[in-house]
Amino acid sequence: MDLTVFDDLETINDLLPEGCRAATNEETARWLLDDGPVLKTTWTIYDRKFADGQRELCATRTTRIKQSGPLPYPNHAQRGESENRDENDDDSAKRAKQTVRLRCKAISADRMITLTYRENMQDIVRLKKDWDSFRRRMGKCKQFHYVATIERQERGAFHIHVAVRGRQVYQLIRSIWQRIVGTTQDGKSNGQINVRDPHRFGFGQTGSHKLAAYIAKYITLDATGHTLNAKRYWTSRGIVVPEKNFYQLPYGATASTAFAHVMTLAADHNSHGMTFFSNQALGVCWVATEPIDRR
Repeated sequence: MDLTVFDDLETINDLLPEGCRAATNEETARWLLDDGPVLKTTWTIYDRKFADGQRELCATRTTRIKQSGPLPYPNHAQRGESENRDENDDDSAKRAKQTVRLRCKAISADRMITLTYRENMQDIVRLKKDWDSFRRRMGKCKQFHYVATIERQERGAFHIHVAVRGRQVYQLIRSIWQRIVGTTQDGKSNGQINVRDPHRFGFGQTGSHKLAAYIAKYITLDATGHTLNAKRYWTSRGIVVPEKNFYQLPYGATASTAFAHVMTLAADHNSHGMTFFSNQALGVCWVATEPIDRR
C-alpha cells in the first residue's frame, strides 16, 4: 500500500481541469457499467481541527466528466413541492446530524443530561415551549452552552437530550425543570433529569468525540412531525465550528492511497481512541480523533 502523504497540495479548484464538471449519478452509473463517457476519478480530502485537539478527516471519491457547452440550468421546484421530498428530508436529517455532531465537538461536550416527563407527553408544541423556558432560566443562572436534541420513545413520549461540557449543578437543573413541567394529577413531580458522564458512556476522559456521534443519532424525522423546516435540534448562541480545509489528491491516486493518506494524518496527530469508517465501494473513508488530554 502506498503510504505517501501529499504535502503542499493545491486547492481543489486549481486542480480541476478546464472544461470539466462533476459527473451526475446517472453518468457515474453508466460509467461503472462501461456504457458511458470516460470519467476522471479524483479523491478529495476534508480536514477539520477543533480547539481541544479533536480532528475529523475524510477522503471522498468523485468523478468528473468533460463538459461540452454550458451546464444545463436545473428546474427548481417551489418551496415544499419537490418531487423528491422524501430524499430531501433524508438529506436534511443528515445535515442536521452533522451540525449536531460538529457543534458538540466545538463546545467539547463530555456529558449528557436528559430531561424527561413522568406522563406520556406527546405534544411537540408543549415540548418546545418547556425547553424554551428551561434554557432561558438556565441562562439567567449561569453561562449555559449546550446542544440539545429530541428523542421520541416507542410509547410516543418525548424527552430531550442535552450535551454540555463539565460538571453541572444538577440540583439547580432538576429544580428548574420540575418547576416548569409541574406535577401530575396525583401530586407527584412530572419531570426528572438523568445525567451520564463520560465514564458511564464508557468513553473515558477524552471520549467526547464519541459522545458527539452518540447524541447526533437522535436526530430523526418522526420526532419533528415530518414538517417542512421543522427544528430537529437546538444549540446555544456563539458556538463556532472551525472551517474545514479541503484539497484534492493528484489524479491517478487510488483508493488505497487516499485511505492511507487520511489514516497517516490522523495517526500523526493523535491516534488514541480513533473512530474509523471506510467503504471502498462508496468511495469514502472517515476518521475522528479524540481530544488531546492536556492534564
